[in-house]
Amino acid sequence: MEDTIVVVGAGTMGAGIAFVAARAGFGVALVDPDGATRAAASARIAERARKADSPEIAMRVAFYETIPEPIVASLAIEAVPERLPLKRDVFARLERALPADAVLATNTSSLSVAHIAQAVQHPERVIGLHFFNPPEVMKLVEIVVTDETADATVERARAFVERIERFGVEVADTPGFIVNRVARPYYLQSMRAVERNIAALDELDALARGIGFRMGPFELMDVIGLDVNLATTESVYERTGSQRLAPVEMQRHLVASGRLGKKTQWGFYDYRTAAPAPLFAKEPDGREASLEGERICVVGLAAVGDEFAELFEQLGADVRRALNDDELYEASELDATIVLDCGDGTSDRADMVKHLDSLLAPECALFVDAYTTDTAALARSIRHPERLIGFGVLGSFERQQVVEIVDTDDAGDDMLELAQELFEALGRHVVLVEPAPALFLGRVVASIVNEAVIAVAENVASADDVDLAMRHGTNYPIGPIAWGREIGGARVARILSSLAAAEGAAFAPHRSLWVLDVDDDEETDVLPATGGSGSNPIVGGSWA
Repeated sequence: MEDTIVVVGAGTMGAGIAFVAARAGFGVALVDPDGATRAAASARIAERARKADSPEIAMRVAFYETIPEPIVASLAIEAVPERLPLKRDVFARLERALPADAVLATNTSSLSVAHIAQAVQHPERVIGLHFFNPPEVMKLVEIVVTDETADATVERARAFVERIERFGVEVADTPGFIVNRVARPYYLQSMRAVERNIAALDELDALARGIGFRMGPFELMDVIGLDVNLATTESVYERTGSQRLAPVEMQRHLVASGRLGKKTQWGFYDYRTAAPAPLFAKEPDGREASLEGERICVVGLAAVGDEFAELFEQLGADVRRALNDDELYEASELDATIVLDCGDGTSDRADMVKHLDSLLAPECALFVDAYTTDTAALARSIRHPERLIGFGVLGSFERQQVVEIVDTDDAGDDMLELAQELFEALGRHVVLVEPAPALFLGRVVASIVNEAVIAVAENVASADDVDLAMRHGTNYPIGPIAWGREIGGARVARILSSLAAAEGAAFAPHRSLWVLDVDDDEETDVLPATGGSGSNPIVGGSWA
């Protein structure tokens, strides 16, 4: 019995789950009432088995029109469309057909597992096993545990996930689980950036890829399907009521007009003639670049300042590091052709920039961290606004391959050109963005980190499991908790505070962000969740 499972629903997900289970040695009863769907699943599984040079995989899968009653199996996985009445009907049938000790699992991505379990007499047998598309490739399974799920059910589900060689993360039965919830800001904040005309679609996609995302948000939504992506957002929003997770009207309009992405040949991008080409076809070649003759002062304690100073020196620049603001305030002049002010990563640098503006020759370029300082407002209060360039580097400069540069009304064309040449000399692309709180990458990445922190604060999952889920479920370059530690909790909070001041308190930083600045080997006390993000505590161990 332990070697047989039932999968109900032979669509993309069900067929993929059946293949993965059969590859691990399970016998699989794959059930679907539609003959064409069964035939397509059979062909898909056979082709996958052929490519794996293991035809016996396909031989382990048997096809059924209805759930056989009775059937001897240790586990059943439901993978039918996301309609609660349909799923409940399937579970009632599975409970009648399978042995009393069989585990009953749902692959739902958006519905409450507990609500599905109301269809059975023994909800302690019910658990969520949320696979990702395509199951044959994606290594993550969210193991969704309700308040009534028995420990033995969890143990058996985890053993199944391990046997099929997948990463299992345990998650509470909450809206969106881990991945679909924590990933929402990637889509929502990107669309809000378009509504605010921060940059063009392909430029925003290029920025996202440049910081490590496998695909930009708009090309990814076109692949997923705008209707599918919107439905997930609406489900999460309906169940949470959190305004930060509310759908964006732009997406609703596109879906209503039939622009669903690649499957309709038109979504955010138009595929009717040819697929859009990436903005940057190749990396900038900085091998021949030289900064000889430049006198560059790098200001601030931020670690990124050390990265910049080292790179500038490698390119032949005469570099001065100013770690202490006091020495600059005491100076009567500063001989430099470029000043790059990284600050401390959290403080508004307006006062220091005003002082630097008074020290520097008019032709000296003055760069300032645009995530902590409103460069558009600052430009209106200094003598030489044409030389002020806001730049955006979130955390490690090594990780970031594209830099956003603020195109204020006052910035001189020659200074914008210098900014592009400077960063290209460092092997980075540049995208000009309109002045806006948090720019683009700040609003997107900081919001993802914030959502991950809220999820841990609400006991949705542990910090480690959140990071594991986002790396393996969405191919993020780094888990959001680890990313928040790299950027710094205080810096994330500063970025989100500026966003909230402009766009509403719903986007404010969660107070638990400070935990990201605690050293791994330090003990942390119990931290209460606040601000409408639940009342459960974060225990320090969750963050280890």
